[in-house]
Formats: sequence, structure tokens, C-alpha cells
Amino acid sequence: MNKGKLCAALAVPFLIAAVADAEAQEMESQTMLVLDGSGSMWGQIDGVAKIEIARDAIDRMLNDWPESRGLGLIAYGHRAEGDCSDIETLVPPAALDRTSFDKAIEGVTPLGKTMIGASVEASVEALSGQDLPSSIIVVTDGLETCGADLCALGDKLAKGNTQMTAHVIGFDVEDAEGQLACLAETTGGRYLPATDAESLTGALQEVSEDTTESQPAEPLRVDEFERSELGETWTVDHPEPTGFILEGGALMTMTVQSGSIGTEEQPNIFRWTDVELPEGDWDITASFTSQMGEVKSLGGRRAVIEVGRYADPGNFVIARIYRQGNSNDDMHLQLLAVSNGNETKQGLEIAGDVRGYDLAQILKDFEEKGAELTLSKRGREYQARLSMKGWTLQADGPESVETDPVTILRSTGDPALFSGTWGSEQTITEFNRIEISEVE
Repeated sequence: MNKGKLCAALAVPFLIAAVADAEAQEMESQTMLVLDGSGSMWGQIDGVAKIEIARDAIDRMLNDWPESRGLGLIAYGHRAEGDCSDIETLVPPAALDRTSFDKAIEGVTPLGKTMIGASVEASVEALSGQDLPSSIIVVTDGLETCGADLCALGDKLAKGNTQMTAHVIGFDVEDAEGQLACLAETTGGRYLPATDAESLTGALQEVSEDTTESQPAEPLRVDEFERSELGETWTVDHPEPTGFILEGGALMTMTVQSGSIGTEEQPNIFRWTDVELPEGDWDITASFTSQMGEVKSLGGRRAVIEVGRYADPGNFVIARIYRQGNSNDDMHLQLLAVSNGNETKQGLEIAGDVRGYDLAQILKDFEEKGAELTLSKRGREYQARLSMKGWTLQADGPESVETDPVTILRSTGDPALFSGTWGSEQTITEFNRIEISEVE
């Protein structure tokens, strides 16, 4: 080989590496798609094989895939019938090459078992090569058949250094024991069921949009109440000084009159009046501990804790948790929006003493460990989110729950806090931090 050819040959690996480095630098985030290639994907819906429906739905998702987000593909169960190690990385995570990706998808022929856990672990390993925000999207038409504990795996990912978010789409599958949902929710992802071509396409679109969302940057404003007076940055609607105090780095408030945000002349609604919320997407998050009473045989205290945006009793949007205090003694997370007196709300039950929850322990954890309550705005959609601090509402349950979104065209008012009861007993809550975060 002459000197010129030798130099050219030696330059090739360096050129390939340089191109790869350039591509990595251009990527802002990366996602691994995990596709079910188990034998059950030959099952049909409306006369079409599920694998064909999945291919078409993925094809539609890729039409809007951003150039700045890398994408990889792992398939499982597509090469051997009874092999729990049948997992293959068909496309390493990189800038999307549509021709290569389409060819890889077409080559998946359903055959074997369902090894979701091991496939997710393989995805984590493949994604960990780059220091980029990463997510995993799992499309499966079956439950784990190779022995993995998906809840334990989700917990491992949530507590590890990888911080991977896993979204799971259950396609024509009944997740009766909640394993698929547990994997997703424990990592901060979403579990979405799909029953046909339309719902699968919609679910893929939803979770692919989730992966593009930036994580909140450093909070725009934080107040940790490290002082003896609220000061000029806060105002208190209908103040009753016997019902609140700043002490030990917390705003401690207790009930002086039954009611909540939205009740006319409600005492001690705290408004952060010198804060201007961003024009775009944002979170208002308050950290708190609260004494919400004890479990009683005929129903307990009707306690309420609220965080949100408040203009006046006829115009506000809040996230709140409340203890119903009825014979079932259940608790709820709710998003409540009121515009010119008209209500819109979305909620879910987060604890019920007769529904398999240990309400006494939950009340103890709220008092001793605390939680975070968030009002979240994304576009015109608002959600309420409750995040526990190292504890869960149920054994092996997620550490964060949220309502379905509510569409609100516009909201007005200041960030606000309130805690009280809807009855004669007192609720004592300590707000130790409130922050405003912008989400780009």
C-alpha cells in the first residue's frame, strides 16, 4: 500500500468517529422503542394482525419525530419460541435514519415469549452510553412471561443513577395486577392501554410527545419561609392572625373557619403577590406536612390542602387533596378550575380505608414525612399531581399520582396556598417550601 492509500485508510475510522461524535452532539435527547415480537402479536383485531397494526402506528409516530431526538429499536421474542434471552438491538440509539428503521421494523416476525423486564434493562444499557435525557417506550400485547418483577425494576430505575423514564403501552392486554402500569408510573412515565389501531396510534403519539418535554429547569422563584413574618411579597385574604405563624422554616396554618379556596370571605388564603407566572408552561409546587386527624369508625376529619392560582372566589384553578370524612373515610386528589363561577374538575381517589389502603399509616406519613402538591400547566392543559417523599399510598405503589388533564383556555391570579377543613375540626399544615418552575 502506498503512503497516500495508507493515510486514507487510517483516516476512515477517525472520520466515522468524528461523524458519530457530531451526531451525538446534535442530539438533545434519546428514546429506545421496545417492540413486542412474541407469538401473540399474530393475533388479529378487526381482521388485521396486531404486528401490522403496530408497524403502521409506529410509522405514523415517526412522521413527526424531531431531528434532535435520537431513536433506537429493540425487539424481543422474534427469533425463538421458548427463549427468554431472545432480545435484539435492531437499531442503536442515534439520529433517526427512516429507511433503516422501517426495514428493521419490517423484519420483526412474532414468534416467542414476552420478556419485558430484560428488554427494558437492555434498553437502559444501550441508552447509558450518552449523557442525554433518555426514555423508553414499550409496546406489548402481553404480560411478562420470563419472571421479571416489573414493579421492582421500575423502583430500581427510579432510585438508580440512570433516571430513565419508561412509558408502557398495553396493546390488547389486561393489566389486572398492575405490573405494566407499575413499571411506567414508578419511573415517572405513563401507562396507556390501547385496544385497536386508532387507540394505539394515539397512545404512541401521546408518549412520544411526553419524551420531548423538557424537565423543569432551576425554579424561577422559591420561598422556604425562613423568617418570622410573611413580608410584603405575600398577602393574606381575610387574615386571622391566630390561625397562622412562621416558625422553624415553615408557614404553619390551622383552621379558623370551615371552607376552602372559593368560599366567600374565607380566612387565611395566602397569595404570593410579587410573583409573575411565565407565559408558557409552569409548575407551582408546595412541600408540606399535615395533621389531618385519625381513623374513626364513622368517618374522620374532612381536611383539605390546596395549591394553585387564585384571583377571587369565582376565578381560580387549584390542585388539592381532601379527606372526605364520610363512612368510607376516603381521600382524593383533584384538579378544580372555576371561571366566572363555572366549575370544571377532574379527580381520583388516592386512599380509602375499605379499598385496601392503610389509611392510618397514610395519615401518619402525611404528618411525619410529608408530600408535594403541584398544579401543572402544559399548554392549555392543567393537572394536579401529588408526590410522596420516600413513601407510597399502597405497598409497592408509585411515589407520584396525578389527575387526568383539564383543558382551560386561560387562568388568572397569584400562586396561592390554603389548608383547612370542611367541618368543625381543625387541620394543621406546615408549608415548608413553595416554588415556581418554568417548563420549556
